[in-house]
Amino acid sequence: MPGNENIEYTDEFITKLQVAFGKGFLSPGGIEEVAKILEGIDLSGKEVLDIGVGIGGPACLLVTHHGAGKVTGIDVEEPVLGEARATVSAQNLQDRIELQLVKPGPLPFDDATFDIVFSKDSIIHIPDKQALFSEVYRVLRPGGWLVMSDWYCSEAPFTEEMTSWVQRTGLSFAMTPIGNDGSLLEKLGFLETAILDRNEWFADFSKKLVEQMGGPGYSYVVATLGQEDADDWLSRAKARVVVSTQGQLRPGHIRGRKPT
Repeated sequence: MPGNENIEYTDEFITKLQVAFGKGFLSPGGIEEVAKILEGIDLSGKEVLDIGVGIGGPACLLVTHHGAGKVTGIDVEEPVLGEARATVSAQNLQDRIELQLVKPGPLPFDDATFDIVFSKDSIIHIPDKQALFSEVYRVLRPGGWLVMSDWYCSEAPFTEEMTSWVQRTGLSFAMTPIGNDGSLLEKLGFLETAILDRNEWFADFSKKLVEQMGGPGYSYVVATLGQEDADDWLSRAKARVVVSTQGQLRPGHIRGRKPT
């Protein structure tokens, strides 16, 4: 599973993301978006691999809201896993959720280990999606599902605002149009593949977030981050409104089933 060995999600950055997206989450949507990603997929009693488990909020929902039997959450950065352990422990889910620090490269699991492979908004950091999806196919049991969300871009070249926003994040992004991933899944042999563009939802979410952060929630943001960081974070949130409204930044969902 290719990735970036440098630490990008520092404790400070994790705090900022939770201010925007809620405790336990590094990306937007919370309970509702996890449910949307999994719509129509039965996790009851299943063994699930969560790629890019982050700070654990989605992994906990897989168990508490969707009935997963066991979740194995992996990530390449220790700071996020430290937060994930605290998230899991706070909900007393240590017996249902196992967390592992892994190295970029092939997934460290035997063939046909998992019923479901899940990921929420983390594979943007993995440039070689074909290698990733090949590994997912390998570790899935026959009939198992790949069910993921990620960040995508439009077909057109980046606008000036999008280029500026990407540079400002300081993160290693490998964004492509969502259709590329759908084609890759079919090429690798996945069945019942589907993609769902979530740009319209995200543009609306981004506008509401700015209204909250700059209005009723402003004092909380300042108290948590300090005045200078709070204003910078609000400025970044406004920039997300622009690029999402332009259609440049397009979160989306992908899925596919391994043949039986």
